[in-house]
Amino acid sequence: MDNAVSSLVTALIDAGHIDTVYRDVYLDRARTQLAALLPVEEFHRLEQQRATLLEMPPRIARALEQAHWPVVKELSQRAQALKQALDEKAALLQIARSVYDIRDIRLDPFSPGLEPFTRIAKRTFSTLRARMVELLGTLERADVAWNDFYRGRRRAFQAQQQITSEPDAVAATSSVIDALEAARQALKTGDMKRLAALADVLTAVGTAGGSPSPQSPNVASAPAEGEPNPEIQPVAYSRETLDRARHLGLAPRHLEPRLDLASLRRYAWTPLSHEREHAVASHLPLPSGSPQSLRDGLEIFMIHPLVNSGGARYLPSLVAEDVLVEDFPDPAEGEKAPPSELLNSLRLPGRRGLPRIAIEQALLGHGARILANELALDPRVFRLVCIPPDVYVRLGEAEGCGQQPYWTHFDGYLIRTVEGQLRLQALAGGDVRYGGLYDVLGVGRDYDSDRLLARFAVVQHARMVAW
Repeated sequence: MDNAVSSLVTALIDAGHIDTVYRDVYLDRARTQLAALLPVEEFHRLEQQRATLLEMPPRIARALEQAHWPVVKELSQRAQALKQALDEKAALLQIARSVYDIRDIRLDPFSPGLEPFTRIAKRTFSTLRARMVELLGTLERADVAWNDFYRGRRRAFQAQQQITSEPDAVAATSSVIDALEAARQALKTGDMKRLAALADVLTAVGTAGGSPSPQSPNVASAPAEGEPNPEIQPVAYSRETLDRARHLGLAPRHLEPRLDLASLRRYAWTPLSHEREHAVASHLPLPSGSPQSLRDGLEIFMIHPLVNSGGARYLPSLVAEDVLVEDFPDPAEGEKAPPSELLNSLRLPGRRGLPRIAIEQALLGHGARILANELALDPRVFRLVCIPPDVYVRLGEAEGCGQQPYWTHFDGYLIRTVEGQLRLQALAGGDVRYGGLYDVLGVGRDYDSDRLLARFAVVQHARMVAW
């Protein structure tokens, strides 16, 4: 095994575990590097051989019981040959599984509010960032062709280190203000038990360090109320890209800002949220003319943490944005979902009945290639995803989405904990029976009902960054 390539691929895998929003980029680069040592086709062949080897002992045991000695000899020799071939590439196969067979979703350790789920304490953030900066430095030296990308990510982590290197008192003040807001919400919902507990917390902190000023900034909840992401830049697609996009079934759309809806971010779930707070939704001030279904959809954001497919906290900024999106009309009940060249490029058999895990693997395996080779776009800047909920809403307002009795796959996941175990449910929505355009829910990643339809979009990686 080439040690230099192995070390580079391992560094790329490790970087993707930390810098999760760009994990697809690191993994795509790892695939390119690994292909010289172990092409994906050979990997799948060896994995099939491994599965065959695991099936051999029971078959040999049956032949022994039946005294079929020629069969015992043949199977034993075959098992030995398979084992030897697999042992020779054991180390390479171990690395390859972390590149070619991705089934997990990594949560961004630096996204505000996700600490209860990543279980990475804030006090270790500086060490984790230093590790990431070190990895990026290693990658810069080992993979000169991609220096600009690694250097840009290194600078982003170094800048974030400076921003968050504040006195502990700021974090303490932030926690106090969060507790104060939680107390107000507990009062609104009539949760007196929780209010009494929060009062003890506020009393203790007030005794130790004084009460926070009403004007103090709420650092911890800033992402929920924060300004829209300024990194989402206008895009002027080239004529070549637009022609290729049309061939794949993608069309350009300029999405207008919806800052009236973005202002509702301040009601999003926080680590101090309580499920009873969903009762507050009935009293929220919504933009004039908003339907009741918007309140129902907003409850999901209030009582559950959501993340995008990059593993970062999903709090839609709803700023002006340029995207490429599959713009076919929602097929009516009984109509066939339209095929497209994009589905063919993703190696997907159709639009309906696809479990999210199959879509995830298709996007990871083919998304970067489609962007670079078929759309002439840089996969380090753009990403092919299931249509994000906020893109769906803004597109749907103008083009009539959410008027059919089925769900559409949305980019991202709803976080749940079941008996202390983390569970990610794939986001979907848009079923007219449950709120139409503003309908949002979580479904199992292996859920493959025909009531699910896939629709894809090309967005900027920058929209996924939560810090």
